[in-house]
Amino acid sequence: MTPAERPCDAAIRSALGRILDSKSFQRSERLRAFLTYVVEKEIAGEAGQLKGYSIAVDVFGRSQAFDADSDPLVRVHAGKLRKLLKGFYDAEGAGEEWQISIPKGTYVPEYRRLREPAAERLGEPATNARDRLSRRRPAWQPSPFSSPWAVLTVLPLLLFTPLPSPKVALDFGAEAKLANGPMAAVRGLPSVSFVIDGEHGTAEHFAALLRAAALRHRTLAAAEVAGTSHPAGSMDSALAFSVKVDWHDSPEPGLRLTLSHNGERVPLRQEFIGAQQLANESDILYKTTSLAAQFFALNGEIYAHAATEGLQSTLMRCMVTTARYKKLLTRDAFQEAWTCQQELAPLKGDEPLFILSSKKQNELFSH
Repeated sequence: MTPAERPCDAAIRSALGRILDSKSFQRSERLRAFLTYVVEKEIAGEAGQLKGYSIAVDVFGRSQAFDADSDPLVRVHAGKLRKLLKGFYDAEGAGEEWQISIPKGTYVPEYRRLREPAAERLGEPATNARDRLSRRRPAWQPSPFSSPWAVLTVLPLLLFTPLPSPKVALDFGAEAKLANGPMAAVRGLPSVSFVIDGEHGTAEHFAALLRAAALRHRTLAAAEVAGTSHPAGSMDSALAFSVKVDWHDSPEPGLRLTLSHNGERVPLRQEFIGAQQLANESDILYKTTSLAAQFFALNGEIYAHAATEGLQSTLMRCMVTTARYKKLLTRDAFQEAWTCQQELAPLKGDEPLFILSSKKQNELFSH
């Protein structure tokens, strides 16, 4: 598929949204998450990460010890997804302009034009069509990374710089400890406290799901409900944020969410979700995963605020620049990511700079 044959990102997301809204896909949350994950990864320029291991960890919640070779979980669900997509385009999606498919032998989605766009057939200006597509709310967004260090995966760098050093096992459970004491400015990650104002079942449930979605992003040192204890020294107070969740009965019933940087009076973001948008579990899951992406992703509110206010740690900056390189694949982006990663290496003698191996996702190499 050449760039000329590929639809724009807005058209892909619009097509994805119609698939997820179809009757066929309404019945399977796992396949909805699976499809959205692979499509969003491809859009982000991270198709190379679409392996059985990363899908099992990020979509299906499997542990870091998951073995994609011996466990057919992802392959089985990929087969189900292909059948469901075929059924959609044979029925509800028969009139679609673009077809999204997952070819056998890969998890990278492909796009094929089925018919000419309505704008060309009816004489509608193409810019108006694009404007409408861009206003559509983003599709379901599952967890994008299997660990903070996964964000620092720059496998194309191996083409330029060989890593002959011995393999090192990484204890993923120790990642939060990287933010201790004087190392916070270098390896600190944001922490988030979820505050529930009053006792309301919907607010508590929403906060719990939002917290789970936040943790799946693996861009935070911690995400806890207010009042729970944290390990001593595990968080950097300068990177402490809170999400207040409270239920309002009037003037319109619903949830109000307020994202704040602790110690600042002006909220970073406020969001109201009407009760009609919380009618069922599927709606709640959609909103929590979507908001988690907007709040906690590398291009989300927290990381943007930290960069603007000069609070960004070296590790945070490296995660952002590395993700940018993987998307752009330009020499300048490469140099920026590589230079930043080098800043991490000499700062702690017992913790080398990690780059994930392309062979085994939980096996790392050191410089």
